[in-house]
This record gives sequence, C-alpha cells and structure tokens, in this order.
Amino acid sequence: MVSFSMFDNDGYREASLNEVATMLDELHYLGASKRGRAFVQFASGEMVACMVWAKPTSRHLPSDGTWLELTRWCLTPRAGKNAGSRMHRAWVRHIKATDPTVRMLVSYSDPSVGHTGALYRACNWRWAPTWQRLRPPPSAGGSWDGITRQAVKDRWVFPLRRDDRAGDLLMVRDAALNPGLQPWADNVKAAS
Repeated sequence: MVSFSMFDNDGYREASLNEVATMLDELHYLGASKRGRAFVQFASGEMVACMVWAKPTSRHLPSDGTWLELTRWCLTPRAGKNAGSRMHRAWVRHIKATDPTVRMLVSYSDPSVGHTGALYRACNWRWAPTWQRLRPPPSAGGSWDGITRQAVKDRWVFPLRRDDRAGDLLMVRDAALNPGLQPWADNVKAAS
C-alpha cells in the first residue's frame, strides 16, 4: 500500500486532484477523479480522508457552480471515529466561508456496492430520489459503455443556502407518481 504522507499540517484543506489520485485509485471503487476540487484530512502528517466536489453531471441540475456534487468520498481507518461527519462539517464550514455562491450539495449512494446512505443520514442530508429509485426503469438502469448495467442510485441533497429552484429541480416528473408523495422537493429549499 502506498503511503499518502504529505507532511502537511493536521486538519482539513483543499488539495489538487493529483494529490488525492493515488488514494482514490487504491481505495475507492471508482478510482481517481478527473474533474472537480478535492478536500482532504491530514492526521500526523498523513492524508487519511478525501472528498472530491464538482459541478453536477445530471442535465436536470444546475451546472453554474451554485450546486456541487460529491463525486468521491474516501475515509480510511486512520481518519478516526466519526470521520465522515467530522469531515462533512469541516467541508460545509469551508465552502460557506470561501464560496458564497454555492447553495446546494448533492451526492449519490450506490446500494449495489453496499452504500446504504447511512453516512448521509448521519450528516443530516435529505433523501431526494430520482424517478428511477421510485419506479425502476425497464432497461435495468442503462449502460454507459454498452456492456455494464448501471445500478439505480439514491440521491441525497444538503442545502447550504436557500435556493427557490430546488423544489422544481428535484421534483420527479412521472405521471404515475402522486406529487403529494414527493415531500423532499419542497423540504430542501431552506438551509439549516
């Protein structure tokens, strides 16, 4: 295993994608990311956790920088107890202080690889399912490469600041679903 030692101060900071590439290639099932910005945690001079944030890829979500998508989150045992919620709290403080244009955080958990969303729930993210989660598609999720089928993901959102577009952007547009059964759409406008 490669050491992720950077001899940096302990704590949290932004980092380059190159700095987190080795950690993600070794420890994250999706590997390194080619887009976005990284946020890392150091302990005893060693990188022990990282997040990568980028503009959302969904054509239904804003790509103007007001929403950010968590594309990678890697926590090692060396990050310590409750590392995920501590890192999330540090990121929220950091992004609120450094970029007042960001209004919403969005992420996806993949139950097919054991990601149940427990960490998102622990950090007070809100479940905001896509239509595929509510009514799985007959295509079994589609394929990006023509071979591998994609599993249906759970979408999670964390409001940082009020965004009046959120309810409309997160509403599932499916005539077979009752709009009254979509409480997440209106409950994500106001930030805590």
